[in-house]
Amino acid sequence: MIRKSEFWGSLLVLVMATACSGTDNSAPESSTPPTSSSMPPVTVVSATTSTTTTASATSVASTVTSTTTVLANTTVTSTAFAPAQEPLPNTDLFDAAIKLHTIDAKSRDVSAAVIFEGQVIHTFAASSSKSSRPVNVDSSFRIASISKIVTAETVLKLVDQGLLQLDEPIVGRIADNIGLTLFDERARSITVKQLLSHTSGISNFLKIFFDVGSYDQMGMLTEVLGQPLATQPGSTYKYSNVNYILLGKAIELVTGLAYQDAAKQLVLAPLGLQSFRMVGTYEFGPSDALHAVSGGRTYMEQLGAAGAWVATASDVAKLLDSLNPDSPTQHLVSRELLDLMKVPATPVPADPLWDYGLGLRLFVSGEWGHSGSIENVHAMVVHRPDGLVVCVLVNGATPKDTDELIVAINDAVLAARTGVAATTTIAP
Repeated sequence: MIRKSEFWGSLLVLVMATACSGTDNSAPESSTPPTSSSMPPVTVVSATTSTTTTASATSVASTVTSTTTVLANTTVTSTAFAPAQEPLPNTDLFDAAIKLHTIDAKSRDVSAAVIFEGQVIHTFAASSSKSSRPVNVDSSFRIASISKIVTAETVLKLVDQGLLQLDEPIVGRIADNIGLTLFDERARSITVKQLLSHTSGISNFLKIFFDVGSYDQMGMLTEVLGQPLATQPGSTYKYSNVNYILLGKAIELVTGLAYQDAAKQLVLAPLGLQSFRMVGTYEFGPSDALHAVSGGRTYMEQLGAAGAWVATASDVAKLLDSLNPDSPTQHLVSRELLDLMKVPATPVPADPLWDYGLGLRLFVSGEWGHSGSIENVHAMVVHRPDGLVVCVLVNGATPKDTDELIVAINDAVLAARTGVAATTTIAP
């Protein structure tokens, strides 16, 4: 398995290589892949073809320099990439790399989509023989915390309309409106911006969300807001699903609509994103990937605006692309606020290799977007420095660390551009 330090090391190599050559490359460390005899048959579905193959992988250490990629003792000299001409020239190798990091590493289902200059240029889906329901490119997956992008864009649309202000204290208004008691009076000063940037001081309360239990959303909020804040509001980054659940309540407060209806009216419908819908923990539609769910859970009901959406990979990629002011796609939020989303929220980074803005993770390697992790779900959508928007949605246990999907994305794009197949898998 690629360790986290090795993963981020590969991203740093990518950053240095890009700075020197203008070409995106990545070089994940070698790991031991499954043998061909242990791999189940794999159903692969692309936008145009459907085939069944038996997958295998070979472990090869790779080294990337600013102008040269060395793979399996073969040197491939990279040339300057011209995105406007060929953003993804070899989609078969892109697909193979995504499958290598997911299905070949024993996950059940994967779906991916790529956008360039406002257009979906490629989609891909694959399922293993262990899949409960083989997927295609129109299948919806649970997107977990990528849901926060929906909520952030809805909030910022309301800021543009003057119904919310970034610096206005909002949690006191919400508590008074829905009958919640705040144990810590400092919570009354928490602003919209602090909720968006995870600087409210509210803890994440992971056990309440994800251990066996039967909390509904109001019961959860009563529990967590009945405790002291972890830090002074505005002082420190501390990721918390509660922040975005409260933003969902703020949206309801100022619009008079249910959160889901407001998000659809203000963001999803104008962008034409019809696959987005909110679901319960055990709710699966006929076109949904079937994720394994343990008994006695209520996390989707609790998460709501923080993580309860499902969607297709294409629609998730389109959502993120709407936040790129340089894309020719439709934009629902002012340029000023779109730029502000990508400004780190605190002087001290959330992590040495990524930071957080307003509803977006900001990676030192130049990507921005969001990840999502929930029971047997791994999701990632990023805007890359080369202008590609890539979404990968996975049903299964691999990769164990969702951020390793950036390695998969970088490997897939590199393979598509160099014509050299990715050969290192992420072990389960």
